[in-house]
Amino acid sequence: MKKTLLKGMLLFASLTFGINSNAQCPQTPNDPIANPSVFNFCSGVSSAMITAETTTGGPGSLATTNQNGGNGCGGGVMFDVTNNSAYDISITSLDVLLNTTVNPTASVYYKTGTYLGSETVAANWTLSGTYPVTGAGGTFENIDVIDFVIPPGVTFGIFINYYGSYTTISAPDVVTNGDITITSGAGLCSPFGGLNANRGYNGTVNYTSAIPTAAIWYDAPTGGNVLGTTNPFETVGTSVMPTATFGTYDFYVSSGVPGCESVNRTLVTVSIDPVSVVLDGIDVSCNNGSDGSFALTTTNCGSSPFTYSVDGGAFGPIPTNLAVGTYDVVAKDANGDDSPSYVIVVGNADAPSNLGVANITSTSADLSWTANGSETSWDIEFGAPGFAPGTGNSLGAANTSNNPYTATLTPNTNYEYYVRADCGGSTQGTWSGPYVFSNAYCLPVYTSTSEYLSLIETVGAIADVSHTATSFPSPNGYTDETAQTMQVYETMTFDLSTAYSPTNYSYVTRMWVDWNGDFVFDHATELVSSASGGPGSYTQQVTIPAGTPVGTYRVRVRGEYGSSSNPLPCSSETWGSAADFMMEVITPPTCLPVMDIDTVNVSTTSIELDWVELNTATSWIIEYGPAGFTPGTGTFDTVTTNPYTITGLSPSSQYDFYIQADCGGGDYAAWRGPFSMYTDCGIAVAPFYEGFNNATQPQCWENISSNTSTSTNNFWNFNDQGDYGAANNGRNAGEFTKVDGNSPYGDSVMLITPQIDISQLTIPYLSFEWFSNNTNNPGDNVPLIVELFDGTSWNLLDTLMGDSPEWEFVNYDLSAYSNNIIQVRFMVNKSVANTAFYNDILLDEVRIDDCSDLGGIDGSFDVCRLDSMVNLDDNIIVKPNGTGEWSFPDQPNFLDDSTFYVSLLPAGSYDVFYVERAVCYDTTFATINVFRPSSAGFDGADTLCMNAPIDLFGALSGNVDNGGQWFDFSNTALPNSQPKAQAIPGNYNYFYVADNGVCPADTSIVTITVDGTCDELSIGQELFTDISVYPNPTTSQLNIVNPSNASDLKIEMLDVNGRVVLVENKELNNASEASLTITHLEKGVYTLRVYNGEGQRTFKVVKQ
Repeated sequence: MKKTLLKGMLLFASLTFGINSNAQCPQTPNDPIANPSVFNFCSGVSSAMITAETTTGGPGSLATTNQNGGNGCGGGVMFDVTNNSAYDISITSLDVLLNTTVNPTASVYYKTGTYLGSETVAANWTLSGTYPVTGAGGTFENIDVIDFVIPPGVTFGIFINYYGSYTTISAPDVVTNGDITITSGAGLCSPFGGLNANRGYNGTVNYTSAIPTAAIWYDAPTGGNVLGTTNPFETVGTSVMPTATFGTYDFYVSSGVPGCESVNRTLVTVSIDPVSVVLDGIDVSCNNGSDGSFALTTTNCGSSPFTYSVDGGAFGPIPTNLAVGTYDVVAKDANGDDSPSYVIVVGNADAPSNLGVANITSTSADLSWTANGSETSWDIEFGAPGFAPGTGNSLGAANTSNNPYTATLTPNTNYEYYVRADCGGSTQGTWSGPYVFSNAYCLPVYTSTSEYLSLIETVGAIADVSHTATSFPSPNGYTDETAQTMQVYETMTFDLSTAYSPTNYSYVTRMWVDWNGDFVFDHATELVSSASGGPGSYTQQVTIPAGTPVGTYRVRVRGEYGSSSNPLPCSSETWGSAADFMMEVITPPTCLPVMDIDTVNVSTTSIELDWVELNTATSWIIEYGPAGFTPGTGTFDTVTTNPYTITGLSPSSQYDFYIQADCGGGDYAAWRGPFSMYTDCGIAVAPFYEGFNNATQPQCWENISSNTSTSTNNFWNFNDQGDYGAANNGRNAGEFTKVDGNSPYGDSVMLITPQIDISQLTIPYLSFEWFSNNTNNPGDNVPLIVELFDGTSWNLLDTLMGDSPEWEFVNYDLSAYSNNIIQVRFMVNKSVANTAFYNDILLDEVRIDDCSDLGGIDGSFDVCRLDSMVNLDDNIIVKPNGTGEWSFPDQPNFLDDSTFYVSLLPAGSYDVFYVERAVCYDTTFATINVFRPSSAGFDGADTLCMNAPIDLFGALSGNVDNGGQWFDFSNTALPNSQPKAQAIPGNYNYFYVADNGVCPADTSIVTITVDGTCDELSIGQELFTDISVYPNPTTSQLNIVNPSNASDLKIEMLDVNGRVVLVENKELNNASEASLTITHLEKGVYTLRVYNGEGQRTFKVVKQ
């Protein structure tokens, strides 16, 4: 910004004024504006001219009588404006009322003289300009026109060409305010065409007047003397400032027109200084930066070099580190003289502008902007719409030197971003933004759920797509089918076929393709097909534009009720539905796929196909299989004739067919298909299955009733949800069949299978699921009667009635009808129940098959009771198909789904059943072996003589598991439980470890104190050192071994209280071994004493 000496403008050199008299005053002038308010001059100058801005009058406006609008047909309005004043009138802008539909521009024309007679003569008009119109229909918009002047007393015609509202009037409409008069008018339907007379302009004319105004200079703010009336005004030689001597001098100016002056005078100061310079501010180079400065551009007086004081600081060189702002600067010359204080403005560099986004994908976008400063790096933040930058709420942030910057995005997300200059240091620029963008496609909305497109499919593309619906898509009528990709090439034409539900309505179908990948379906440039037709269905053609690049694109198809409807890609409509697909544009193939696959002849076991060959191929590959089979897994035939007959098919069955042209030399076309067709009804061969999943009556089934009504309630319905108690059956409409309980109340509503040959089944079974739940009147039920036709007569299998909130499974052994051709009939008698209205009967999963082993393999698992639970699904068994359930009928509380709880079960083996169902049940066994925790008993102790035998089990108490391992005090495994005491007195620990191999091992300790005062090897004792007993512990029999054949031995056993419970004096009398039966003794620990007249030996014996 510059601070310079301003020069005034001389308007009038001389005027005659009647001071403060309004006798001849046309209008009181405005107060003068001093700009600048201080003029700086050097000491001793001979001329010091000053100036001020003087004006009279100002902006005005005049509105027409009609402001509410009415009609309008797109051409705009014409009207006259007359200048009633004695001075020029400048037209500055026009307010116009917009119509409902708004064009983006308005053109303004004017001419000298009335518009009348020139309504259709464009040559008579001058174009002021064409201006943008951005307002909404029904609102006023201000058009800021390039000013044009209407001289005093002159009429101009004005024509505004825009899509606006005007009012029909019976005669010209005239409004005036003294300055101008507006006379309306005419309406047009096109530029200078489609004239409609007597149409009133709805709006306002804005203008300014221009009365010549002079300056009157005084020596005082009020009263005083007139110094002069020129503008600019010479101050040197006046009574206020005779000469240009150092100091400040005040002058006062008023605005004047003949007969009057402005109400107030304005102060203008002259400063005479020994130093006078011109300083220009230098803006910072980076937004909010700190490298601002100023420059000395002119030296009026003063001796260089100069120094400068900024905001009262010390004098020095010109600073180069000023931030954005306003500064007071004083210059000091080489003589030490100061200048007056200058106001220096350091302006800001603009923040980044022209934000934009390009190359948007689901995971990235290029963010770009225009840098308006010297910065080379920027801060970027992007996040959800409405986030505030710098608050930590962004989804991504970066400091980058790259412009554009590639941001990493989350798919299907709305964003906005901000950018600011990084000027270095701690100073940050101002955030620019937000710029809103998205990699999420808008979703169309439909508000009524009663109508929808039941079919959207392409036919004739390289690869086609297909969408079918049996009910209104949720939510809002939109389906995401982008998993399907149609394959096309540039210039290709294919069919888009649609069907509408209800079928008696006409509708519009449109297709858009997002060619530029910006996640916006641009209606103006990306609509590729639009057609109306019906009722019910029709086909339209789509052509891929020439030059379309190879790539993948998003496609939207919308349908809307009504032949004149206008659906847009993202609009909210009432009736219809929409779906999105993907489109792959490929390089045009050299071998085109066949077209129009059709049938020539169909029998029970064969289908003859023909097709249209688009090349010169004479060889084709046909792949076929049951409807819905996965391509690549079917049966292949290579054929050289067209038509061709596929044989060996099953009767009453639906098949899918695909055909591929072989153009030779390894050049194969894309597959065309699937083409679906049923064989003629015949005898189906079991296994047989029907799941009712297509919302239509299966092929070759009979659906009849004893009642003559044609109501849908008189038959089995394949696309209707249950009502009342059957409404919440857990399955969707179209996935089962039902008989509605509503009238008519026929006694035989019958659904009959095709003929089925069960001769190939070993153990034939019939199974199905049914649902009945009369919650309004429980127990008042409609019967479902199941019958079988054996070729001669109908046989009753069952009559099913009842209420249940769950689907019920039933099956029947058909062995009595083996080797027959059968039919099964499901008959509902609605005449029986009192309130059949509330009892719908539902049927599903009809199956006729062998009741056979499904191939499960039993298994077992060992578990410790301490583990609490077993996961039965952890590969304990091999499941047949994995669709069954676990069962533990003896104690069902111990089973939760596949978790078997064992913590409260006694040790033992338990069978848990895995039950899987096909046509009958198959059970696989999981044997769970539960082990109680290992027990080594409670610790014990004993005192023995040196070298005495130790009975370790006898020292333990509590429950002791057999089969454990004893370890001595040196952790050496012992061969048995009867070691000898050490020959050295002391305490010795022996360890018993019980381990069942499943539960954690348990350990107990026996402490043996060896008494040093006695020795088992002394006389009287050592005679019995070889005597031993086994087994110990024991349950019924105890064996005593006397290898040294000590004579006259006797035996007695004592309980823990010292009572003798067994005496035997003969068994060891001169014998080397004896057996004692102790079955009659209670469980516990006993003392066994073997003795004669020479000595004795005692043992601790555990009876279990």
